[in-house]
Amino acid sequence: MYEVESKVNGKGRDLIVDAAGTVLEVEEEVAIDSIPAAAREAIMKKVAGGKIQKVETLTKGSQVSYEAAYVGKNGKAAEYGVNADGSVHK
Repeated sequence: MYEVESKVNGKGRDLIVDAAGTVLEVEEEVAIDSIPAAAREAIMKKVAGGKIQKVETLTKGSQVSYEAAYVGKNGKAAEYGVNADGSVHK
């Protein structure tokens, strides 16, 4: 697999493609206010007291999930992924 990193309108957009050029996944940086309320609330609860660095939509076929990169109140960097309904993305 290959990862193509790009910027669109100042936001990151990465494509994961296989050797044949088929797009397997799209990761797109978005504003946290643009994701579904349940996903946003779950991320905000997890980050509580920390600072969000960026939020991305992850699209695999027709499945969309959301991932936040953040620095916790303990100062450690981490990521947290959720589905649109706020459940943990595996």
